[in-house]
Amino acid sequence: MELLKSLLAESHSGNYAKVGSAIADFLKGKTNAKVVIQKVAEGKENVLAVFGKPELLINCHMDTVKPSGKWKHTPLDLVEEEGKIFGLGTADTKGNIYCVLKAVEKAKPNNLLLLFSVDEEGGENNGVSFFLKSEFCRGIKYAIVCEPTSLEFVNKHKGHYSFNVEVETEPFHSSQKGEAGGASAIVKAAELILKLEKAGFSVGKIVGGSQDNVVAGHCEFVASIRSNDEAEEALEKIRGIVNGKGIKVAWKAVGKPLKAGEKFPFVEGEMHEVGFWTDAAQFQEAGIGTVVFGAGNVKQAHTCNEFVEKKELEDAQTVFEKIMGEF
Repeated sequence: MELLKSLLAESHSGNYAKVGSAIADFLKGKTNAKVVIQKVAEGKENVLAVFGKPELLINCHMDTVKPSGKWKHTPLDLVEEEGKIFGLGTADTKGNIYCVLKAVEKAKPNNLLLLFSVDEEGGENNGVSFFLKSEFCRGIKYAIVCEPTSLEFVNKHKGHYSFNVEVETEPFHSSQKGEAGGASAIVKAAELILKLEKAGFSVGKIVGGSQDNVVAGHCEFVASIRSNDEAEEALEKIRGIVNGKGIKVAWKAVGKPLKAGEKFPFVEGEMHEVGFWTDAAQFQEAGIGTVVFGAGNVKQAHTCNEFVEKKELEDAQTVFEKIMGEF
């Protein structure tokens, strides 16, 4: 498990230098891949491993969310207890990076491309979108995007759309409340948030006001929705709810749905649908047949004391070895 331990290197800050180096060092030392570093932005670099003339791509994102809550163990330390591997990102999705690397070491593929990408939920400016604009995506017909699917193959999920909402009013001294007749931007924002909640949106962040003796003149929040709608339909929906003087709505991120498509040569049995968004939608939009697969349960993703079952890591590695060997 030393490899997985090295992969738990901090990446939730948006700087991928440590985990990227761990991946690149393993590939250079254990495989005959051509290792390519794609600089997406400062501190943000995709790591590619190219074997021969690939038609199949396997993608894992390197980022994790920030640790939250009270962990039993230090989040970036690997801890094994009762068949479970604990650590930040073990389920989403550094455990799958480990499986893919161990599988490629053993399978020794002739034609394959591995993409370890940055900023998974960065929308249209993330590592996958950067890769899809590069020459390396030429010839790729199929892709597997690694996510915690409990070892099920997935070919459908909803889109994920996020919006920045700003509310502006005239600020005034709090002693004049009831006399000045103005409205607090925070109160107006709260009213909008309740409406959005009823319409299926969620609000994960809100910032407003300046100090306790001033009725707030500014408030902003981020609203998102999981939907099978196209992007413009989602925008029209939020604008129908959030409108009026002093209110602005702007895109934060666009993640289109993954739609059930063709049958894949490396998948036997039933396909499934998940409720979370993945980069698979971007590959599909680029004309690449894509499925989602991986060890881990999404219920563990983004949680305190995140873990993945050790048996699932072993089983996922076996599946990847089989695909690499047969494709």
